[in-house]
Amino acid sequence: MPKENKQKPIALILAGFDKPDRKTMIKRKKQIIEAYDGDSIYIGKNKFLQTLAGKPVIQYVLDAVYHAKKQGKPLYERIYVYNDIQNFTDAIDTKKYKNLTVLQMKQSVGGHLKDFYFNYIDYGMRLDIFFGDTPRITHEDVEWINREYDAILGKAKDYRGAIVHLIYSIVEYQDVAKDSWLPHRLKQIKRGEHKGKHKYFVGFDSFEGRIGNSGAIIKHHSIDPIVEYQIIDFFYGLRKALSPNIFSKILYHLWKTKNFDVIRQVKQRCLEEEKFYRAVIDVIERVYKLDLTKFGGYIYHIKKNAAHWENDIDGPKDLKAFRAHMEK
Repeated sequence: MPKENKQKPIALILAGFDKPDRKTMIKRKKQIIEAYDGDSIYIGKNKFLQTLAGKPVIQYVLDAVYHAKKQGKPLYERIYVYNDIQNFTDAIDTKKYKNLTVLQMKQSVGGHLKDFYFNYIDYGMRLDIFFGDTPRITHEDVEWINREYDAILGKAKDYRGAIVHLIYSIVEYQDVAKDSWLPHRLKQIKRGEHKGKHKYFVGFDSFEGRIGNSGAIIKHHSIDPIVEYQIIDFFYGLRKALSPNIFSKILYHLWKTKNFDVIRQVKQRCLEEEKFYRAVIDVIERVYKLDLTKFGGYIYHIKKNAAHWENDIDGPKDLKAFRAHMEK
């Protein structure tokens, strides 16, 4: 087992975006109409540099991470951002951030994480992951979640008894609803067997959840294959809350791996978290022919200021809602 690295953690802010060709763009737009009830979202545009109260969206995230402290000193040894270098440095005075490095974006969330994981950090090093379109997070939020992750990474065990080296955060509906700036994401299903449940949240047996836009890892050989095969994109896809496009892919893989009980739970919107976790590991092992016996992941529920983490900017409707709140 690699010796634990005692360096301060590193922060990674993911803020890349796709530039698909015309054929892919048409296909993507069709999927988005399906997933977002006809709402448009940003594709091929640098939404992270859209202005919000006179400042680029991503600069709010950068400020929160940069000003986070531990025992009076900067929390992070270094901060890295994936975006378009030229556009980013034109919009933001990077000289104000002494430990910041801007990396040229190239591909997907999983692709950027893979590039960073294998080229910029050593085994045993701690990495906290943020997303550049969550401008509500504050330095207090960053400090708090870093402490929460500290208590889990390399210490807690997953449902199968493996030591946790990767955390993926989610939020629960009741924690987001009381403070959300994006009420259009809180729509209830009005008819059918799922009447009363929330369209854009994944249904679990005791809560409804969405992506928490935060994560953390300790670089360890057990998570190498997860990063190598960009499997994080599968988890990130759940931000669409089981839209028909994502839904069908999940059901297909669950059916192929004979996880029939989980298929029933997905359809009934009553997933059991442990069964879901075990099924995902099973699907990944079988589809990618991997041995994840030593892999330990953790689904962390953000309970404090959950809306700060969930409220990201997918499209113009979200940006408009943010601007309205900022004007107040």
